[in-house]
Amino acid sequence: MIDTTDIGSPDTGSARIGDRWGRLIARQRWIVAAVWVLLALASALMYPSLQNGLVGVNFSVPGTDSSRADELVERHFASFGSEQVVVTFSSESESESVTVQDSNFRDRVTEVVSSLRQSPDVVRVVDPYESAGFVPQISEDRTSAVALVGVTGDARDRVAVAERLQDLLSLASQDGIDVAITGYSPMTVDLTRVESDDALRAESIGLPIAFVVLILALGSVVAGIIPLVSTGVGLLAAFGVFSLLSNVMTFDVLVTTVASMIGLGLGIDYSLFIVSRFREELARAGVTSRRDRAPIDRAVGAAMGTAGHTIVISGLVVLIALGALTIVEVPAVRSISLVVALTVTCVVIVAWTLLPAILAILGPSVDTLPIPKRLRPATVMAEGATGGTWWSRWARHVMKRAWRYTALATLVLVACMVPIGSIQYGVDLGTNALSAEPSGRANAVLTEKFAPGTISPLTVVFTGADDQQLTPSQLGTVEDFAARVRADDRVAYALAQQSDGRSMLIVVPSVPIDSTAASDLVGEVRAQAVMAGDADGTSVSVGGTTALAADASQEISSILLWVVLAVLTFSFVYLAFVFRSLVIPVKAVAMNVLVTGAALGLTVAVFQWGWASEILGFESSGYIQVYLPVTVFAVVFGLSMDYEVFLIGRMREVFSKTGDNDAAIADGIEHTARPITAAAAIMIAVFASFLTANVLELQQFGFALAVAVLFDAVLVRMMLVPAMMKLFGARNWWPGSRIESSMNSVLEKETASR
Repeated sequence: MIDTTDIGSPDTGSARIGDRWGRLIARQRWIVAAVWVLLALASALMYPSLQNGLVGVNFSVPGTDSSRADELVERHFASFGSEQVVVTFSSESESESVTVQDSNFRDRVTEVVSSLRQSPDVVRVVDPYESAGFVPQISEDRTSAVALVGVTGDARDRVAVAERLQDLLSLASQDGIDVAITGYSPMTVDLTRVESDDALRAESIGLPIAFVVLILALGSVVAGIIPLVSTGVGLLAAFGVFSLLSNVMTFDVLVTTVASMIGLGLGIDYSLFIVSRFREELARAGVTSRRDRAPIDRAVGAAMGTAGHTIVISGLVVLIALGALTIVEVPAVRSISLVVALTVTCVVIVAWTLLPAILAILGPSVDTLPIPKRLRPATVMAEGATGGTWWSRWARHVMKRAWRYTALATLVLVACMVPIGSIQYGVDLGTNALSAEPSGRANAVLTEKFAPGTISPLTVVFTGADDQQLTPSQLGTVEDFAARVRADDRVAYALAQQSDGRSMLIVVPSVPIDSTAASDLVGEVRAQAVMAGDADGTSVSVGGTTALAADASQEISSILLWVVLAVLTFSFVYLAFVFRSLVIPVKAVAMNVLVTGAALGLTVAVFQWGWASEILGFESSGYIQVYLPVTVFAVVFGLSMDYEVFLIGRMREVFSKTGDNDAAIADGIEHTARPITAAAAIMIAVFASFLTANVLELQQFGFALAVAVLFDAVLVRMMLVPAMMKLFGARNWWPGSRIESSMNSVLEKETASR
């Protein structure tokens, strides 16, 4: 007869809901599993449509100078096109001495230009042989030429246009002449491929490591496979949702990769916690046969009522943190927030439906293909009677030296935060990662033979007050302004064009458009624009990719403090409600601020200052990706709360039954340290694997998240939490609710002993 009386049961109302839900799913396990198989297949079939609809990262901020400039260009200079792209023609081998004077070179250019002009997506093409324009279109060594192409459409349409133009030119490289196209949208197309390859390479490294860790953490091969299956289905579901939403909105090339990165880490974590608790409940009840349906169903219910209940709390904290990003008026940030939030929601839903169904189907077969006994989790080996383990001894060791460990961990985290004070923002467009792509070849030609800024010039638009036509005196102001801009060493060329009574100065930087020098140039041009406007009332707006990035930087830096305050406030209120305590949320918020700050600090030291850049295989750009700090803060804060909720939730279970704070700390560490350590190792493996990416922003995201998880698992969960829980004693749970009477009795005993 199997003893089921000791199977753990939740003690809170919401946890009891999880218990009942788990038993319901266990009874309907085959139906639930079948439904998810169909949903996963449908999502997989929709995925290609999502890939085809990705756009470039949108840095535009409504109401800013750059957005106004772009609107004026579209309104008054339609013939310029919504975007300028560049087609390069270059001799594939200089030793062959193929030059622009050769007939085959001229014929190749003429044929390509003619094809481009026939495209309905193109509004104009400036032929290098016909042009006497302001930008030299034939290189000094006469081995290269460029055609300037204006295209139409919004951001999504221009990416599709870029793909069509790439297809049009795919066979154009002939007779020793290489033909390639570049520009923001063509680079977006190529960057999509590069980031997809980066993600596949990173996952091919991270997932095998995760699988090994799962097997060691859960004690068997089958148990290790389950979290990977659950997470994979969760990600497929998320991508299915994105595919549906792509019919009414756009997603950029970065967000799907970030969603995959974070979804893998969180999804495996959540599944690991539930599977670990399920196996603990089975071991406690002594279940050995899949035919023992009642105790298996109760074990599923207990796992969902405890670990399942905890991951919902954790997931909601992540969503709260991400929700704070909606106050940032930068589409790139909001897009990341939405996509990650949807991914977290999907993996939680799968963990609450498919995962318990799988566990109910397998029952004790979850232990199939076990690892050697000496390596299995203690809770499984002892069948419910764990006794003292290394983890519980560690917890008591820390509690005896609570002040020492609190000071040590805090000092390390604060020291790592120091570099934040020198943070510089910028935008890396990923050009260094495109060397093998068509846009990369074209970029190389522009950099070596022409001006790097040809990829995306600055557009300075001049109008009268309230968008009126310019007066003769204001036209003179435009000429003076253009002369001053041309004198800047960072400017290669500048040409003023007139249309509809307005003027536009097209400025081609001599420096890469995503460099700090280009950002400084935008600032100088705007300073001169203010002077020009003050002189005679001329309205001047500066646009272009670099200007958009500069405005995004300003928006994010100005709103960052409010995002931090919003995340902290909402997280505090939510945790106070969940744990019925004010002390726990204050400590949790403080510790997570330390972890997040330390992770961002080291990211600045590595990627901005260049520490260990040679070891990690990248060249420092001198700045941090503009949207990384605010996004990483929200994401890391949510991820940190994951372990906080899991660990404190277990401690609360024990304290609510015993009123013994020390026992609660030791038990919490003993029963959660192994899965937390395993989960952290998995997250670190997944995130750190993105350091192998070619795209710098993926390296920055992966590094920041990996470091944050490392700090959180080692310094916070294993040192700060048990030390501070010991220092505060039973007051941790003040004011409490159901556990209030237990806490009060302990406080009375402590007072009497004094």
